[in-house]
Amino acid sequence: MTETSLLGLRTVTSSAHRGTGQPVKMPVRAPHSTRRIWQGLGAIAIAASLVGGCVNTKYRTGAPAQNYIAADEPRAAEIGRDIIAQGGKAGDAAAAMAMAMTVTLPSRVGLTGGGVCVVFDAAKKETRTLDFLPRPANSNAGTGGGALPGFLRGVYALQAANGAMRWEQAVVPAEQLARSTPVSRALARDLTDSATRLSADPEARRVFLPTGAPLAEGAPLSQPELAATLSQVRRSGIAAMYGGPLGGAVAQAAAIDPATVRGFQPRWTGTAAVPLGIVSMHFAQLPETNNGAALTAAWNAAADLPSDRRAARVAQALGATGNGVSNGASAPGAGLVVIDHEENGVACSFTMGAPFGSGRMVPGTGLLAARGVDGAGFGAPGLLTNAIVGRTQFAGAASAAGNDGPAAAPAALLTAALPAALDKEPGAAIRVSRAASGPGRATFVTCQTSIESGWKECQIAADPRAHALGILVETER
Repeated sequence: MTETSLLGLRTVTSSAHRGTGQPVKMPVRAPHSTRRIWQGLGAIAIAASLVGGCVNTKYRTGAPAQNYIAADEPRAAEIGRDIIAQGGKAGDAAAAMAMAMTVTLPSRVGLTGGGVCVVFDAAKKETRTLDFLPRPANSNAGTGGGALPGFLRGVYALQAANGAMRWEQAVVPAEQLARSTPVSRALARDLTDSATRLSADPEARRVFLPTGAPLAEGAPLSQPELAATLSQVRRSGIAAMYGGPLGGAVAQAAAIDPATVRGFQPRWTGTAAVPLGIVSMHFAQLPETNNGAALTAAWNAAADLPSDRRAARVAQALGATGNGVSNGASAPGAGLVVIDHEENGVACSFTMGAPFGSGRMVPGTGLLAARGVDGAGFGAPGLLTNAIVGRTQFAGAASAAGNDGPAAAPAALLTAALPAALDKEPGAAIRVSRAASGPGRATFVTCQTSIESGWKECQIAADPRAHALGILVETER
């Protein structure tokens, strides 16, 4: 664990990418003799209700405000920290982190790809799904064909609905990183795995294999064409992709009708929710599925099982309700989570449809062309929220490695992370990070609230298999 000072803020970092390789429990001003209330589902309801002695921590005065950030790429998490330091909210931090990952983890995140988010607005006490999947552009092309570029419009919608900063502020860090940034361990691993595919495309080879070998961890990565593209995005917003020459170039490279690209719209929908008394666990609800009923039925049917086995049953249901890709394999993904001091929560998963998408660059743009997917098997974002007092108690994002089965991400989130949100065991939150095997990776924040004092204590679990980074940022109220 490292502790640094940033603009008068105290930040604490937990990461498997640094130090010992084990995530660290990060208490937030825990009171003396605090009694945990997480004793099964009944206790969750007590914690969430307005009973005597239970205080909503977001109205508590005299204490620093806590913000929690985690991402499957370390530099992106640091960008999220900086955005929070500048006064941003969860939507601002998530948008800036997502844009940064198009630079620092282009193997899994890109402007031609897309994703899905679960978002909680604490003021409105509303949880929604934001669906911007990079679906196949042609209905007869099937999974793996050219993708509709959903990413930029999706991230723009996220920041517009749940942020407080200007769009340019979310893009500037990514633009700066594109000029030069060290290769992270996560990207170095993906480059090694995909070197053969990338070497077949001259532009991809020039960027990622400049000497004929994939760039190693710590090597400088310069992407001037991508920096120029991000400059367009900063100045013109979504019009750069959905109405300008950039969108035309992407459409031509993916053999898509430019009008189809211009007409793409993200979808705000409800969530697939598992009711747990007064709180609920929310997963992404896709229009092609009706997995909310299936999830609830699976949860209720396993009522007598321990929470980890119960979650496994729900994971099976989530994986069986259309959240995989049609060819039976999972595309690789990457995720991020944010809980800000106002209790807003964001959990997002992204994909390029395959490692580095098609492996081919769109000429002159610095962008890799994505492959289409028709479901969210690449990732499983989820939030545990209290809609009565407006509180986020858990935010998790699981991702598939790409070779671990169609239900890898849902299984990772549910079998390891969901029990951490339900159990009273203090170490439950980091069990997933210690796992050496099992499908998918999960990075998350899970919180407990004292029934005696109202203090909220959270833990960040940064999965070492994803080389993830989690950061607690304390700010002045």
